[in-house]
Amino acid sequence: MNNTTKAKYDVAERMLKGKIPVEEVSLMTGINIEELKKMEENLAPQVRDAKILQDLDNVDLNIGEILIDNYGNDEQADEDW
Repeated sequence: MNNTTKAKYDVAERMLKGKIPVEEVSLMTGINIEELKKMEENLAPQVRDAKILQDLDNVDLNIGEILIDNYGNDEQADEDW
């Protein structure tokens, strides 16, 4: 498999994870629908697991408080001091 073909399959995988229909992925990548359906079946557990983690926050994960950096970079923080 050359780099171009590998890139097509990588793009198709990302599109399927993003819930783009198989028919549209096939039109955009040129990969046949049967192959894409097999890929989608293999990705189904990964997508399901990602949805489970989607609604969690720091309390659910029991990691305590989270500090948020309000400054975009260190230069802004230095100017305020």
